[in-house]
Amino acid sequence: MSRIGHPFQGEIFYEVEASYGAGFALAGGELPVSSEVQDVRVGSGDRHAKLMGFDSPLVKELLEQTKEPVLHVEYYLQAGDTLLDDCVNRIGSCCTLQSLAFEIESNSCAAADEKSYYYFKGCKPSTVKIAATKNSPYTITIDYEAKSVATAASGATDPGTASLGNVCAFHIAGNIRRGAAFGTDVAYIVNSIDIDINHNLTGYTDHDELEKSYLVEGEMAVSGTVDIALDNGGGIHMHEVLSNLPFAIRIRTSDAAGAAGLTFAQLDLPGCEWDSSDIDQSVGGEMMMESASFTCVPSSCTNILSSPTL
Repeated sequence: MSRIGHPFQGEIFYEVEASYGAGFALAGGELPVSSEVQDVRVGSGDRHAKLMGFDSPLVKELLEQTKEPVLHVEYYLQAGDTLLDDCVNRIGSCCTLQSLAFEIESNSCAAADEKSYYYFKGCKPSTVKIAATKNSPYTITIDYEAKSVATAASGATDPGTASLGNVCAFHIAGNIRRGAAFGTDVAYIVNSIDIDINHNLTGYTDHDELEKSYLVEGEMAVSGTVDIALDNGGGIHMHEVLSNLPFAIRIRTSDAAGAAGLTFAQLDLPGCEWDSSDIDQSVGGEMMMESASFTCVPSSCTNILSSPTL
């Protein structure tokens, strides 16, 4: 009898596909996700719809649906990470995403016949969230739409996470700055930041197929929220909001010694404007702060995220 599904026995890695839905090339191209993956969720999508007739209150048939598998991955960002770049930047002049293949293992410490492997093909990121707050690492949350998922024996080689460096953490390394030369802090105090990138994917399935033939990228929508001190009583910030004053923001996720010789994620977001402002003063006795949201207008699909080397 098989064992139960145990916690703390998961593995995940990926590869950039040669073409949409091609899967692993099995040629040493497997890449790690993180040594500190927080959550992986495998979803099948709805598999049937009920068919009824007006002559009976009973369901007459369950109609098979097209395959719409989804994958949710949440992990702490490290120096040397490649997945974030592969999911943020669109490659080339046509602004298209690379498609990825994933292998996920559960019960990794069990006997061979008591493990499960989930093999995804044709994954593209629907949404990417980059978030950090006081005393926490940068957390990356990515939701993928996929062409297919299957349970099968392992066919690829887990690359391990030895190539990854220090965890990129808020307050410990890196900075969040704005301006043409990125030399100005966003505010005297920045408590948190959230960046949301939505690729607005649409899947297309041919009339005689159950799997998607295409997964097409739509608008590349980039927005964010930053918790900031309202310097000088908030007047400067309110002036920027009322004037629709554009600014560029750079989020540099690491400069720690543990990243020496490795790349790290750096986001450059041009053409940003504050969405609105709501300045409050009360008897709470706290510093004046605002959770300020903004929308960005990237100048290119390919260079939102860069990977400098320390």
